[in-house]
Amino acid sequence: MDKLDRDGFLLVPGALDSKSVNAWREMLYRRHATGVHDIANSVGNYAYDHLLGEEPELARPLIGHGSVAPFLKEALGRQCQLRSFRAHLNRADYLQEWHLDFDQYWHQKGEGRHAAEAVCMNTTFYLTDNTPETGRLRFLPEFFKEPVPEDVFKDCCYTEDRDNPFQKWCDAQAHVDLYPMAGDAVVFFSHIPHQGAKLGDDPDELIRCNIVLHYQANPMFPGVGFVSSSVDTLETLGFDGSFPFASP
Repeated sequence: MDKLDRDGFLLVPGALDSKSVNAWREMLYRRHATGVHDIANSVGNYAYDHLLGEEPELARPLIGHGSVAPFLKEALGRQCQLRSFRAHLNRADYLQEWHLDFDQYWHQKGEGRHAAEAVCMNTTFYLTDNTPETGRLRFLPEFFKEPVPEDVFKDCCYTEDRDNPFQKWCDAQAHVDLYPMAGDAVVFFSHIPHQGAKLGDDPDELIRCNIVLHYQANPMFPGVGFVSSSVDTLETLGFDGSFPFASP
């Protein structure tokens, strides 16, 4: 927990056993083969947003999973609420745009004298190996505890333009690369600039994929900018059901 508080991110080895990893891969590859997905964007990412309802036996055990629960509980306490659940699949070369999941962390507008400000966390479970030759997850740790300068932050948006001022600025900063292997998880605070990447095409039987759960310290409200929506989670689990640690 000291390392997570210092750096803003943490690699958790062996978070999922091989049986769980294989079951998840088989399900995602089966879905990918049908050509049906919720998102297919220009940087090479396919995403599935409705697995809480469509694959409950696989998805729901990952909510507050025991491998990451100690960090979520220590950081967010019983206010920890699941915001969204999404699986990603990257078949070909993949270079994610630099982004912050919670891009308004430093710009929250509390409209009341005692309005609370939110903090959000990400837990990503990896289902395939990422080595220096095949893929990585990159962070800008300096900007965990201080904001991105305003003159470049204004250009932070989803884009495939690598000459975008924010993208070029991020490329020039000191960074740390993580190489999660199949079954590992990464826990991090959602306002850190980060970027995933994969090199080369994958065979059908081993396509890069991962599962992302976003958590928030309630309260949040719809006007706060976030990379994902909480609608599916609340419709599937209900408000009370979205708090994995609410019971003592």
